[in-house]
Amino acid sequence: MSRNWPKTVPGASFRGVPFQVEREDLDNAGRYVAEHLFAKAEDHGTEDMGRKARRFRVGAYLYGATADADAMDLVEVCSTPGAGMLILPMLPGVMVRCTGCSRSAEKSKQGFVGFDLQFIEAGAEGGGVPAIALGDRIAETVLNTLPGLVGNALSTFGSP
Repeated sequence: MSRNWPKTVPGASFRGVPFQVEREDLDNAGRYVAEHLFAKAEDHGTEDMGRKARRFRVGAYLYGATADADAMDLVEVCSTPGAGMLILPMLPGVMVRCTGCSRSAEKSKQGFVGFDLQFIEAGAEGGGVPAIALGDRIAETVLNTLPGLVGNALSTFGSP
């Protein structure tokens, strides 16, 4: 029994704006691994640092009488801040951020607009604790604690 690909593969879209797919690539998958070298050793260590953020690259196109207007809509949704749902024919839907949207059109292919689209998984909002805010909290704690420590040290020296 053979699979009916056109009926079983979903159409592609980003934030609800549909497009056709010529090529879809999962550019980056796997794990971040830290390598630890040991002096004068013939061995090394590795440490699993977590799953890599997945990056997607899509060769997309639009065609037909409204391809020019549809292309403007796709460029706009790719330029909108925040995450959006990416649906591709061969991969499950995923929340992503668009990191690149290149558009091309040729005189000899009127009614056809090509795109090179790049996305990264959305991940968590905020990206963790900002280093400056963390440093400020550490400095504030030290400065608030310092007078008490100095007072205790001086009182120890002043006691008979």
